[in-house]
Amino acid sequence: MKTLGILDCDELAPELVPDYEHYARMFTYLLQPHLQEVECRRYAILNDEWPDSANECNAYLITGSKTGVYDEEPWLPCLREFIQQVFDKSIPVVGICFGHQMLAHSLGGYAGKSEKGWGIGAYTIRASQYAQDAFKGPSDLTLLYSHQDQVQELPPGARLLYANDFCPNAAYVIPGKVLAFQGHPEFTQDYSLRLMTLRQDRYAPGQYEQALTTLELPLQADWVAQTMAEFLKAANDKREQKA
Repeated sequence: MKTLGILDCDELAPELVPDYEHYARMFTYLLQPHLQEVECRRYAILNDEWPDSANECNAYLITGSKTGVYDEEPWLPCLREFIQQVFDKSIPVVGICFGHQMLAHSLGGYAGKSEKGWGIGAYTIRASQYAQDAFKGPSDLTLLYSHQDQVQELPPGARLLYANDFCPNAAYVIPGKVLAFQGHPEFTQDYSLRLMTLRQDRYAPGQYEQALTTLELPLQADWVAQTMAEFLKAANDKREQKA
């Protein structure tokens, strides 16, 4: 695998740009130890920057976003069409948060605003038997979260990987094609703290304070990064062997 296209679906808050720049940079930093010879290319799709074709990269990653899959932004239909093209060509793709939701919503599942409200801070999710068998994953996985929307129905062919009572579809896979997580492996505790502080007036009373108490929990972001990298490389190798 030579190239990973990162479809960057958001812009960071101005206060966070000097330290973090954009989500594509955060994902590149996260994945580089596991994809050392792979070029990560950023596509700022809010600025109408797109690959010339689905074949431009060997694999793709779709980032988080403040936008919901149900919004009427002009780039959303373009992203849905691109996802379908990538899926039809069996080009592997990873989705995180909004990306996780958009993949499900575009491929026959459903995502929308959750009645449970915001999920912020660190959450622990539990592995399905499939996750333990196919991915040799930990039985419990703790990641940082920031979301109101959730995948409420998995797309056809998807296998549930991780869940908890708050987020029953927290991670899933369509074998050989799609891997998706609601949590944010690219977030650091510092980034999560600063983001929550900027948004604290949006949360339910007491939720910000409660979320702060979770930020020192041990995270398994590196396992997720390694799993993402291995999934993308294996799926790409299999696709090239069939070509």
